[in-house]
Amino acid sequence: MTKQPVNNKGYTSKDSGFWRAAGSLGCGALLIFSALYAFQPLLPVFATEFNLTATTSSLLMSTPVITMIPGLLVLGFISDRYGRTAVMKVSLLFVLATLFTMPFVESFVLLVVIRCIEGFFLAGIPAAAMGYLADEVDPSSVGLATSIFIGSNAMGGLSGRVVTGYLTDLYSWEISFLVLAAFALVATLFFYWLLPASRFFEGGSGGVIKDIKGMLIHLTDRRLLALFTVGFLIQVIFTGIWTYLPFYLEQDPYALSLKWISLTYFAYILGVISPPVAGRLSSEIGLRRTMMAGLFILAGGALLTLNNGYTLVMIGLCAVCTGFFISHSMASASVASTAEHHKSGASSFYLISYYAGVAAGSSGVGVLWDHLGWVGVMSLLILIVPLLILFTNKRVSKRHNRYAIEEGLK
Repeated sequence: MTKQPVNNKGYTSKDSGFWRAAGSLGCGALLIFSALYAFQPLLPVFATEFNLTATTSSLLMSTPVITMIPGLLVLGFISDRYGRTAVMKVSLLFVLATLFTMPFVESFVLLVVIRCIEGFFLAGIPAAAMGYLADEVDPSSVGLATSIFIGSNAMGGLSGRVVTGYLTDLYSWEISFLVLAAFALVATLFFYWLLPASRFFEGGSGGVIKDIKGMLIHLTDRRLLALFTVGFLIQVIFTGIWTYLPFYLEQDPYALSLKWISLTYFAYILGVISPPVAGRLSSEIGLRRTMMAGLFILAGGALLTLNNGYTLVMIGLCAVCTGFFISHSMASASVASTAEHHKSGASSFYLISYYAGVAAGSSGVGVLWDHLGWVGVMSLLILIVPLLILFTNKRVSKRHNRYAIEEGLK
């Protein structure tokens, strides 16, 4: 584990170094999450171009998420022991290379292979960023830096979806990815320029096996296992909805073009707003009640999308984003509140289950779409929500833990 020296005077919001650190990580997050989710609105395009089913085309979303999981473990472990800045910088270079390569690929299989490579290195920023902030930023300003980083995560996911969807409708998917790659180059240059060097990092001095055993002990805690399951299930629902939404809205009675479908992702703005609001609410009514509220909002919004009216569908999608980000932030906060040691390790396992849910929601839900359409996707919600409520009611902490809430917003 990394420890800071007692005389560590980290950056505060009054220091230029703080804004350089927050700005650089914000650029990195914008790049990473725009690259990860850029394919999501384009799946119908690839299904048509390569003559694929919706489920097969969804491999462009699920495979990079699957390879992110070992990336989080490997790159996170390396960053803890050998340094955070080098891991983040090298990871961005590999992501940049894949983005410039993909527009020139004419094989679907090769695209999937490149996405697998990309996925592993997409994990570099999430694996090391929070550790870097903990090392270099004063505790009094970590909350602000974290909020900037999380807001950049949401904005990256939003911009990646909207920009590629809009430009693909006007030109082609190749042009949209060249634009994305150009943006990634600028973001990488800013990241390198702005990121302050590590001043207080100390590599792990204990045995590797000891550190691994300390993390694995969390897999024997039933409370934490339940919370990891919650993270997995809410992401299955959320990703399933947004992955197959373009297929749904291009059909009658909506018959929307990709340009207009991509604009529905502006509902993600609520992903920037809802977590801090949920954090304040949970300090009053507790983590469990706040998460329950998020689950009901998520379920209600999803059911609204079954309506044939476009306005109600959009309201439903806004509710889906609000409910999901409330539930996710509270589940993550509960992990921090429940774990009694190796809290970063516990949060890593939650993040792994969270991204496993992205993979399952991308391709696994495709079987329901192929056979039952949007009603099949929604049937999964009807099955999963009672399980979520059960886990939440029995396992989520009632404590009003301010530290845990701040951790959850990461």
